[in-house]
Amino acid sequence: GCAVDGHPTPNITWLYSGKPLSLRHQLLAAGRILQILNVSDFSDGEFSCLAQNEAGSLTQIMSLAIQEYQWSADKLTACSASCGHRGLQLPQLRCLLDGAEVNASYCAETPKPPLQPVACNRRDCPSRWMVTSWSPCTRSCGGGIQTRRVTCQRLTAKGSSVPVSSEACALVSKRPVDTQNCNRQLCVEWAVSSWGQCNGPCIGPRLAVQHRQVFCQTKDGTSVSSDQCSSLPRPLSTQNCWTDVCGVHWRVSLWTVCTATCGNYGFQSRRVDCVHIRSNKPVMEHHCSWRPRPANWQRCNITPCENGTLLRGGEGDWCRSSKEGRVVSQKWNTGPC
Repeated sequence: GCAVDGHPTPNITWLYSGKPLSLRHQLLAAGRILQILNVSDFSDGEFSCLAQNEAGSLTQIMSLAIQEYQWSADKLTACSASCGHRGLQLPQLRCLLDGAEVNASYCAETPKPPLQPVACNRRDCPSRWMVTSWSPCTRSCGGGIQTRRVTCQRLTAKGSSVPVSSEACALVSKRPVDTQNCNRQLCVEWAVSSWGQCNGPCIGPRLAVQHRQVFCQTKDGTSVSSDQCSSLPRPLSTQNCWTDVCGVHWRVSLWTVCTATCGNYGFQSRRVDCVHIRSNKPVMEHHCSWRPRPANWQRCNITPCENGTLLRGGEGDWCRSSKEGRVVSQKWNTGPC
């Protein structure tokens, strides 16, 4: 911008480094504003505006400093290997402004340069011990041995592994062991006793439970903690079994006559026994516990009495008069109330 004004309106001429502008530009506001269309066409320098009218002339000078954000890939990551044939370094992108690193967001609109990994440390490696995986243990328990192969080799810059003498590796490090003990835990197993009698609690018709002991022991028969056998499948200690002892069922008799013909005091009972299906003889009730026990008493004739209530007794009858559900009198009776 050329901040000049006057009367009559001055004519404004723009100069670049003291010479008339020859690159693409545009003048706005009667020449008082210079718009540069492509800043890359210019370099750092001085712009000046010359304002002239009858009163005289005035020159203003401005300096142009072009600052451009740009990507730089001059720094490299650390080499991925110290020797051999696989060492690589990757360029690290940095956003720079006049050689100083700034936040990468300033270069977001600038195309990134192509990045190519750089080979590094491509040279023969020092001799070193090479080992294979351990072989399977010779025994699953009780102490076995496993082995592996140990050799001295040198990795070349071409990627090949060349065997060298053991002395070359011995100067660098101690030789790894090629034999070791394994599976030193005791050889154990689950042992079981004989099944017990099939007379446990009945769980169904002719179905009961029998038990046996399960314990952990060594191969020579010495008992040890069950934890020693925790990694082995544990045998069952209980199982279902068939037995005639559990061939039972609930037997019920007929209901007795209700103790009352009406009112709130009548009940009747019946006999409930656990009996063997085959012999029909009573047995202990717990043998039938696998099935719900039938009720042995219940209320009966629970209806309002109109006048009197006849209570049935053992040798005679009690005649009880009631009013509005309350007992008002009762007497021994040998006939109807």
